[in-house]
Amino acid sequence: MEKVVQFRPVEMIFVDAGHLVGLARDRGVPRAEIIAFAALEEIIERLTAVEAAWRAGEFQRLAKVARSVVGMSEQMGLQTLAVVAAKVAAVAETRDYAALAALVARLVRVGEGSLDAFGDLAHLQR
Repeated sequence: MEKVVQFRPVEMIFVDAGHLVGLARDRGVPRAEIIAFAALEEIIERLTAVEAAWRAGEFQRLAKVARSVVGMSEQMGLQTLAVVAAKVAAVAETRDYAALAALVARLVRVGEGSLDAFGDLAHLQR
């Protein structure tokens, strides 16, 4: 019998810490934390909406929500998440279902990793 090999994709996550530092400098640390964590909650909701649109086959909505993830991610310095969300939005409009399935799965992985990295970075800033 042949061995089954399982692949576990690992993503390199890039977070621009300058966005957090600038936010803290401009608004003060307590207000910056409130803004940052509210934005993270919104990103989580939008990632959930991307998955729901994928499952429902609502590709226009999927593209629209993915584009909104790009904007929010860029504002928060979540560079990798912004890049992958942009790819999801672009491919959603082509109806390449295999590529879109792979990219939605990647977006979920990168989203989770980005949120973890952001939380780690925010913790280090204290």
